[in-house]
Amino acid sequence: MTTKQNFTDKTSNDSKEIGFHYQYYYFIYRLLNLKSGQSVGLEVKDDVHTDLDNDTQLLFQLKHTVKKNTAGNTIALTELDDDLWKTLHNWAKIISDAIAKRQRKPEQIKFIQRSEFHLITNKTESSKNKFLKTLDEFKNSTKSFYELREHIESIGTKTKNEEIQKYINTVLRLDNEVLSLFLGKVHLQLALEDLHALIKQSIKEKMVPHTSVDIVFERLDSNIRTDNYINIKHGEKIVLSFDSFYNRYRSIFSSSREPLQLNKPFVPAYPEDVFAQTFVKQLVAINAVKLEDLERAFELTTQRLKIARFLEDWHQSGELVADEIEAFHKDAKGKWRNSFEHWCEDCLDHETVAKAKSLLHELRRIEFSIGTSTLNTELSNGELYHLSDENLIGWHRDWKIL
Repeated sequence: MTTKQNFTDKTSNDSKEIGFHYQYYYFIYRLLNLKSGQSVGLEVKDDVHTDLDNDTQLLFQLKHTVKKNTAGNTIALTELDDDLWKTLHNWAKIISDAIAKRQRKPEQIKFIQRSEFHLITNKTESSKNKFLKTLDEFKNSTKSFYELREHIESIGTKTKNEEIQKYINTVLRLDNEVLSLFLGKVHLQLALEDLHALIKQSIKEKMVPHTSVDIVFERLDSNIRTDNYINIKHGEKIVLSFDSFYNRYRSIFSSSREPLQLNKPFVPAYPEDVFAQTFVKQLVAINAVKLEDLERAFELTTQRLKIARFLEDWHQSGELVADEIEAFHKDAKGKWRNSFEHWCEDCLDHETVAKAKSLLHELRRIEFSIGTSTLNTELSNGELYHLSDENLIGWHRDWKIL
């Protein structure tokens, strides 16, 4: 049974809410594709606009429908579509806006020359829409402006819809040179339905792991929606430059990185003589490893080999980049330097071994960080042994000459 809707129901149903969200999510999509020096606005110059860094502005009108055809698909954009002509009418009014001091032809031409006009809709393409075909032919120089204008005039005479007639008349009242330039800069993007998919693809293209894309999308959506509400409440326009977008929301992207896997399977390839390793020799020199304790030597060697292998694997897989690994080594050496100066630099001869062991004990308790992850004790200690084996750090006061 079909339930009839009264006028209030028809004008305040879910389609208006969906239309608002369609506009809002397109705004987010444009934000995610900003370049340095550009900005995006919501309901400022148009439904959505983008200011480029070369004094060019892109004006976007967003039109969404929930109507379906008999096959259950979204309806097509017809030649007499109210959304089509209302959009062209709106742009014609913007072009000739007297309040903006564009009532004269030179100002109108100047405005159009630095503008593009984009109609974005989920309505599909119609093979019967001769206006769009004629518009394309005009833009491709296969039909003249006067043929296009004549076709627009014929549309106005054959429709009985007074609103559409009014819209068409407003467009045709533009000076021919102005109208020709304007129509040449009109662009349509049809059948744009799934803005969420576009947004998520843009997020992924910012090097966000695919497993974190949904989380970034949800956090970005929530925070931008909240900030927009606050701006509107304070009477401020919703315009974000690349820099303001970056500064305000970059933490959402940086925090999306997955933690490094610290417990991956690992099969070490041991050296032929574990006691011949530089780091083991250093530990033996301070009595931290005994020459007869082969098991302990293998245990510490495993830790050294493991961190070296994991760093290489994380780098090759793109989980870490070279400067992060460099910063990790630098930080570990910095922490060693601070402790070494405290414990060993000025120690007396008879204190050398005891102080060295205190230094080693102190550093073994530190869990180092790399990227956005904190390493466990095994890998952190492995880093110490790796640096020691490379002769970059040591424990004994005289480790460089041992």
